[in-house]
Amino acid sequence: MIARRALCLLTVLTSVSVSSAAAAQQGPPPLPGTSPSGGAGATSPAGAAAAQPSPYDPSMQAGGLAPPPPMTAPEPEPASPDGGTEQRLDEAKERDSGRGLEIVWLNVEGGYENVGLQTFNIDEDNFTAGFVSSAANGGVIGAGVGVRLLYFTLGARGRVGLFSDWQLFRLGGEVGMHLPLGKLDPHVDLGFGYAGLGSVKSAVSGAADAIAIRGFYGRISGGLDLYLSPVFSLGANASWELLALTRPGLSSAAIEEIRSGAAAPQQAKADLLAAEGSSVGSALALTAVAGLHF
Repeated sequence: MIARRALCLLTVLTSVSVSSAAAAQQGPPPLPGTSPSGGAGATSPAGAAAAQPSPYDPSMQAGGLAPPPPMTAPEPEPASPDGGTEQRLDEAKERDSGRGLEIVWLNVEGGYENVGLQTFNIDEDNFTAGFVSSAANGGVIGAGVGVRLLYFTLGARGRVGLFSDWQLFRLGGEVGMHLPLGKLDPHVDLGFGYAGLGSVKSAVSGAADAIAIRGFYGRISGGLDLYLSPVFSLGANASWELLALTRPGLSSAAIEEIRSGAAAPQQAKADLLAAEGSSVGSALALTAVAGLHF
């Protein structure tokens, strides 16, 4: 009896050992989603994903679980071959006032002017002998036309000062420099040309017709224009002129005519007109300007 029981126990232990060895050789059970045969054609999508190599160290895996794969940074957009020039041009167009390229300009002006024919010469007797006033205040009108190349202008301008005793005419060339700031256009201008008095009036008969005053002017001016549209602007201008004037000497007949119509105190001064006179004066003007631009 005892021998039989020992034989049965030995048989059970041998069966358990054989089963354990077979299980070790077979390997772990298949993961969910895979077939027991482990064939490539029977592998599910989840099994294929699990079969991919992990980017992490094996020591970071535990119990069949692993952290998710690392996130990859998005690829940078390729740089524009022109360095962003096209984008900057588009932004400039949005900020542009829409004035466009200007080639030809013309404007008219009007305002106030103060003129002194002898600003830098106090010897009035040598210039007009008191027969013609040498200072005046009044209105001024003018017009200009020319061409423009980006920041620079070139043109001609004429002005007429309207005063009670005479009129001051000026005609000459003008150059300017402009600084476009959107719809604003500040500028500085220089001009030079002919200046002369006309429509001279005098209390002495014959003096107005005999006395002629003419010469040259140099002008510096500055102003600011506001473009209300690409072709029309309004602005203001301030200018200062230096006047270099001369008076030709009168003939004996002209002096005699003036003396005959003058009072006793002025008859002696008439002889001063026989010699040529000269003077250096100035003019200051403030004007409003309206312009057209093409």
